Amino acid sequence: MERKTLAQVLKDAKIDYKREYKRLYEMFYESEINQEKNVLRDACAANFWNMPIRGTCLSLDDFDDYYEIKFEKEPEGFDLNYLLNFCEYTYNLVIYTTFSTWGYGFQTPRDAFMIQLNRVADLIGYMFSASENGVFILVPKDQTAIAVAETLDRNLSYRVIEYNHNSMRGNLDKKRNLLIVLADKLEANRKILKQINSKMEDHLYFLLNNLNIRHNNTEQGSKEYRKYVADMDKETLEKWYDETYQMCLLAFLELDNLERKEKVEQLKQALN
Repeated sequence: MERKTLAQVLKDAKIDYKREYKRLYEMFYESEINQEKNVLRDACAANFWNMPIRGTCLSLDDFDDYYEIKFEKEPEGFDLNYLLNFCEYTYNLVIYTTFSTWGYGFQTPRDAFMIQLNRVADLIGYMFSASENGVFILVPKDQTAIAVAETLDRNLSYRVIEYNHNSMRGNLDKKRNLLIVLADKLEANRKILKQINSKMEDHLYFLLNNLNIRHNNTEQGSKEYRKYVADMDKETLEKWYDETYQMCLLAFLELDNLERKEKVEQLKQALN
């Protein structure tokens, strides 16, 4: 049998979510970070008062108790969501924690943990993103969403990224509201979009106007009532919302690329 290189082994390996969780759990709850035998969780507790996520909670213990947060070393029913929740919880604590002691070679325990967190996030195809209230969330890497977010104002860019967050899954009202905001943002340039890509404009606004997004398509008696949509199960409707979201992103990219196209045309003329 041909021997595999290390690169091939890493590429072919299946991701062990539970092992990644145990590594992070041990770094946060068990690994001593100073001579007083404190762990990273202790350092977070000492820095808790100045953390944005604390709200009105007076301590990290108070915070955990109020929100019923408890992570087990050997959790029952472990799944990817458990890992994601732990990553978000610890990230929002550790990022605001400072250290005067050193460990893990030339890195502080904070730096070492943040490096590990980001590596795990990258491994499972996620990235950390700040939401509009300053809390960091994990969202699937979506290069299209990232590219569009960079072209929009800050308040809307947060929401574009947040659409992919795990908490949005199954929440049709939140997704619908964001799609309405995106549709309103695109409306000012609808004629331009139609000139650039008439098929995309036609398909996008068909979805926006017939999937109970911009109009009431599910209530009998409504002028825009669509029986097919009214009878659609929530899972199917959510998939169509996700398709509409992706089309909105593509529309923004088409508009953003217009100026670039014009510059290329000018270059062509200059060269000829």
